[in-house]
Amino acid sequence: MGSYEIAPEQALESAIRVVKEGRVQSVKLEGGVEFAPTIEKITRAGIPVLGHVGLTPQRQHAMGGFRVQGKTTTGALKVLEDALAVQAAGCFAVVLEAVPAEVAALVTNKLKIPTIGIGAGNGCSGQVLVQVDMSGNFPPGRFLPKFVKQYGNVWAESLKAIELYKSEVKSRQYPAPAHTYPMVPEELTEFERLIEARRA
Repeated sequence: MGSYEIAPEQALESAIRVVKEGRVQSVKLEGGVEFAPTIEKITRAGIPVLGHVGLTPQRQHAMGGFRVQGKTTTGALKVLEDALAVQAAGCFAVVLEAVPAEVAALVTNKLKIPTIGIGAGNGCSGQVLVQVDMSGNFPPGRFLPKFVKQYGNVWAESLKAIELYKSEVKSRQYPAPAHTYPMVPEELTEFERLIEARRA
């Protein structure tokens, strides 16, 4: 947020910096028709751009919160217009987020570039989920969008491991001899002798 919204020139400067310093191969920008000139500025400079339309999380508060986009005919047309605009501006693909599955499939069929769905049904060219969400690596009570399928519970497993570690440290089960570095007995005996000699 704040690295490309002011002007296309600012966006290009940010993109160049991210590519050079971050060693990335492309950038992702949220926004449709209104950001097409920005996307075009970056792609003309030779930097690949992944578009992102539908629900744009960086601006979710301006959209009334985390809400599905394209649920009405007018809304669906807006998603399509945004996707076509970012395609025309040079995006190599576009993320469709929180869009009805039917709308996402129709938009995908109208585009020449691939679509990556996140909460947009299985009619997109590909899918993405946030790793923290899908792996369950968060504390209980965190908001999860409807489209998230949790494939694991890393948080609970991590907590279990931390509790076991704590217990073994307190009981001195850990570290066991297998987790330490031994000393040759003769060297240890000499070290102990020297310590005792210093006490005298």
